Amino acid sequence: MFYRVGIGARPMAQRRKLAEPEVKSLRVPNVDEGEAEHTRVRWRYEDDDTVDLAPYIIKLRERWRTIASVAVTASAVTALITGFVLPKWYRASTVIRPISTPAVESRISGFLGGLGGGFGGGLGGLAASLGAVGESDAQEYIAILQGFQFNLSLAERNNLSAELMQPGWLGFLHPSSDPHWTIYRALKKRFDCEYSIKTGNITLYFQARNRAQAQQVLTCYIDDLRNLLRTREISSTSSAIVSLEDEARTTPDALLRTVLYDLIAKQVQRRKMAQVEADFAFRVLDPPAASDKPYSPWVLVDSILAAFLSLVVAVLWVATLRDKSD
Repeated sequence: MFYRVGIGARPMAQRRKLAEPEVKSLRVPNVDEGEAEHTRVRWRYEDDDTVDLAPYIIKLRERWRTIASVAVTASAVTALITGFVLPKWYRASTVIRPISTPAVESRISGFLGGLGGGFGGGLGGLAASLGAVGESDAQEYIAILQGFQFNLSLAERNNLSAELMQPGWLGFLHPSSDPHWTIYRALKKRFDCEYSIKTGNITLYFQARNRAQAQQVLTCYIDDLRNLLRTREISSTSSAIVSLEDEARTTPDALLRTVLYDLIAKQVQRRKMAQVEADFAFRVLDPPAASDKPYSPWVLVDSILAAFLSLVVAVLWVATLRDKSD
C-alpha cells in the first residue's frame, strides 16, 4: 500500500515541477527589446519636450522700446491719415411709418358712412393699430427703395449721375463698362434701410461728403417713393373705376348695381386721397438729419486697431530674430 503511494507520488511531483516553468513562461509578455527601448526613450523625450520661454521673454524685454515705438508710430500715422487725408463721410437718417391698407379703408369708410363701412372701418382701424399688416407694406417699400430701376431713376431726376460716376479710391477693383450699374452700386453702397418689428417703423440712411447733401438725397428718396406709390395707386384705382362702371351699366340686377356703385365710390375716394393727401402711404416721423460729426472714418478706432496689429507684428519679428540667432 505504502509502496504504491510512494511510487505514484514521484511522477506527480515531477509533473508539477515541469509545469511551473511553462506557466511562468506564459506570463512573460512577448515584447521585442528594441521596441520596448524605443518606447521608453519616446516617453522620456515627451516628458522632457517643453518649450523654454525665458529666452523669448528676455529678448522682448531687451527690445521693448523698439516694439513700443513701432506701435506708437503706426497709431500716429493712422490717426494722421484717417483724420486729414481720407475724405470724411456724413450720414443722414430719417424714420418713416407705413400706413397700412386697413387704415386707409377705415378712413374711406368714415367718409362714406354706412353700416358695412363702419364695421369694416372698425376692423381696419383695429388691424392698423395692432400693426398686423404693416410688416408686408414695410417690406414692399424696402424692396422698392433697394431696387435697380428706382435708384437709377432717382439719380437721373436729381442730377446725381455725374458725382456717382466718379471713381473712388478702390474703384479699379470693380470696373464696369455699364454706367447704369456703376451708379446703382454707388447708391447701394451709400444707402441703407432697416425695418423694426417692435415699432413698425422704417429707418433710412444715406452717406455723403457733406451733411447738406446727405439730407437732400435722403429727402429725394422719401419724395420719390411717395410719388411712385401715389402714381401706382391712382393708376390702379382709375382702372378699377372704369371696369366697375362698365359692369354696372351692363348688369340687369339692381342690387348688384347698387353694390358696384358703392365700390366705385370707394375707388374714387381712394384716388382723391392719393392725389391730395400729403402723408399718403407713409408718415415721416423724423425728417432727414445728419450729425455734425463725421460717420467715417473712425480715427480713434482705426488708430487703436493699427497699434494692436503693429504690436503683434513687432513681437513676432523679435521672436523670429531670436530663432535665427540660435
